[in-house]
Amino acid sequence: MPAKLRVTPAAAEPFELAIGNTATIGRTNGNTVCLSASPRVSRQHAIIRCHNGYQYQLIDLGSRNGTLVNDQRVVTPVTLENGARIQVADNTIVFEQTEDDLSSASFEVTMAGSMDGAAASVIQPVALLVCDIRGFSAMAEKISSSDLAQQLGAWFREAGNLVTKSGGTIDKFIGDAILAYWSGCKGEVDCASTLDIAKQMLALTDPMKWTNGDSFRVGVALHYGRVTCGNVGLDAQRDATIIGDAVNTVFRLESQMKELNQRLVLSHDFRERLTSGEGLIDLGERTLKGKRKPVRVYGLA
Repeated sequence: MPAKLRVTPAAAEPFELAIGNTATIGRTNGNTVCLSASPRVSRQHAIIRCHNGYQYQLIDLGSRNGTLVNDQRVVTPVTLENGARIQVADNTIVFEQTEDDLSSASFEVTMAGSMDGAAASVIQPVALLVCDIRGFSAMAEKISSSDLAQQLGAWFREAGNLVTKSGGTIDKFIGDAILAYWSGCKGEVDCASTLDIAKQMLALTDPMKWTNGDSFRVGVALHYGRVTCGNVGLDAQRDATIIGDAVNTVFRLESQMKELNQRLVLSHDFRERLTSGEGLIDLGERTLKGKRKPVRVYGLA
């Protein structure tokens, strides 16, 4: 049992439940933790995800009344420690994960369920996507923490739905950014579909505004490469954690967007796996931090 929740509802008997990769919290019956007797709880209020086999993060999903961890409102994703007290309206949830839980866990390697039965680290080609909110730190000084938490949570929910509905996997949330990847059947990765998801993310933000009227903008970086996946799960439903030079490269690409004045950039390795370069422009070679060889970068025309 990797972790469990001790739930004390406002208008029902306390209960406990073990959680695996994902646990959702909300007012409707489809949630892992259903708090149907609390009208101040949103239908989709918060989610707890395990992103590397043992670390659990709580993300508020843009709830109207917010989520608190140890009396602090959740704005960006919060890593849960053993004994963390989660407050959802007038309901209390205590997160528990002991050393015994970790030491007794029989870790198996999975790649979003596609490597069932593997017993060692797996190297596999993937399409990688990093989506980062532009100007988030500055915005955090302009609007209230409650407004910031609600808008950020709503964005995580919508962007996460785009990824998962397309067959992708969210590797992790990092502050105001998302790292996601797409693997393929027998090593064939559909980079064109990943590019389409990236464009949908940009389109999703076009009408969005922060509460002070400023535009809500994101930047997306795409790369194709091989990653190592290991010690990442307890069953076929566990998300994989990916590591390797390709992961470093996609984050370095993301850091170039402001200098290039681009909302979307992609590497030459990614571009090579597209049947058409229509709508793309060659931005030339860029020297990325930590890499010896320059990387050719493309953007949207």
